[in-house]
Amino acid sequence: MSGPKAFRIVTRAEIIAICHRNLARLDAAIESWTSAGRRNGTTEQKDIDKVTGRRDELRRLLEADRFAELQKQVAAEIGFLQADFERRVERAAEIVARSKRDLRRSKAAAEALLQRLQALKVEIPADIRSELSGLAASSERLEAAMAKALLLLPSQAAHVTATDRQRELATRLDAGERRATLREWIAGQAQEMEDPALGRVDALLGELRGLGIDSSPFSDRVALLETEPPARRSLVADSLLLDLTAAVKDGRARARLADELRARRAELSAMQSAEATSLLSEIEHTLTSPSPSNGQELVKRADFLIEEEFKAMAAAERRRAVLEGLAGLGYEVSEEMATAWVQNGQVVLRKAANPGYGVELLGGSRSDLLQVRAVGIGSSADARDANRDRDMETIWCGEFDRLKALVAKAGGNIAMEFARPVGQFPLKIVSDPGASHEAAVAERSYLSRPVNRPN
Repeated sequence: MSGPKAFRIVTRAEIIAICHRNLARLDAAIESWTSAGRRNGTTEQKDIDKVTGRRDELRRLLEADRFAELQKQVAAEIGFLQADFERRVERAAEIVARSKRDLRRSKAAAEALLQRLQALKVEIPADIRSELSGLAASSERLEAAMAKALLLLPSQAAHVTATDRQRELATRLDAGERRATLREWIAGQAQEMEDPALGRVDALLGELRGLGIDSSPFSDRVALLETEPPARRSLVADSLLLDLTAAVKDGRARARLADELRARRAELSAMQSAEATSLLSEIEHTLTSPSPSNGQELVKRADFLIEEEFKAMAAAERRRAVLEGLAGLGYEVSEEMATAWVQNGQVVLRKAANPGYGVELLGGSRSDLLQVRAVGIGSSADARDANRDRDMETIWCGEFDRLKALVAKAGGNIAMEFARPVGQFPLKIVSDPGASHEAAVAERSYLSRPVNRPN
């Protein structure tokens, strides 16, 4: 099968460029993961060190030419980081929800204790009263106030309200002993605080916090919901839950968009063109904008530019690899041939040992599919030796196998799409590429001469 051939070639440079793109996206994923973890307090330095250590190991795969393994592992690592990011956001949301639930429960218990003290006409110090009245900003301060208030109860009331062990724990609070039984007592005071509607609100507020979104615009509505009677709470909560759900959905979409923009920024940073520099500046501005509106458009533009520049690089490397390989096989290759191939869509290389024959290369400018065939060099009007033409096609078959071996040795690969049998098509006759080149040089030389103008 040594007639016209169509083949695809992947060069070492192209494979390395793909690996660099993958590593750039991994760096962007690590940036997003690290930023979210630090913001939520769910990531420690040892976690970050593990992730960066795995990234460094993947870079060493590139240095060892283990390209396929690198691409596979980078994809897996990015998937892990994205899933771990979601888990950490959920964990941060749970922490926030639990904190709000504990504070609400502590407030209810403090109010119940305050009412009990008032019913017993116990004199309550002003500082304890203010804390129990809801001015305390945290569950810890409320619990400390309740521990002190428990000591104010008359012995009989205290016996009803708290066990001896609980009073002992309250007395030892300032010594730093953990008040586990006091927490149990608080947890049993206000069962209505387990209201499902409030639980859903807490969960959504926690997720907003995990996504780095300010939840203060909902503060007044949440506070109002907490004052509603349990019978009305679910009805009143509906509109708030809808708005919170929409805010979470929008926050997730913005987080995904920011991740995509960081990935494109990482790839564009390796490019030198003016278009890449300009687009990179736009992406940087959008990432720092509080309410970006053109993010999706930037992603599309970046994808198009990255792909176009990558295709241009890959095509140039394919042409270089083929021309260098043919030069190694004894074909006449000049510096201008790569440019001529791009401009004309084809180029003819003459075989130095057999000047009447050569090969014609086509394609490769907009596609990775290349075509090659043996050709005769001369005039189509001249008589041809059909047997010799056939022999030269057969020789080209062996040379093509050698070309594949040269490309493979350089780290690339040639995959055959199709090949026609020898003699299936008449040998194509083309004009002498050397003569055409000399004519073009002469024409450029003539056009560049200074013009003598008459005085």
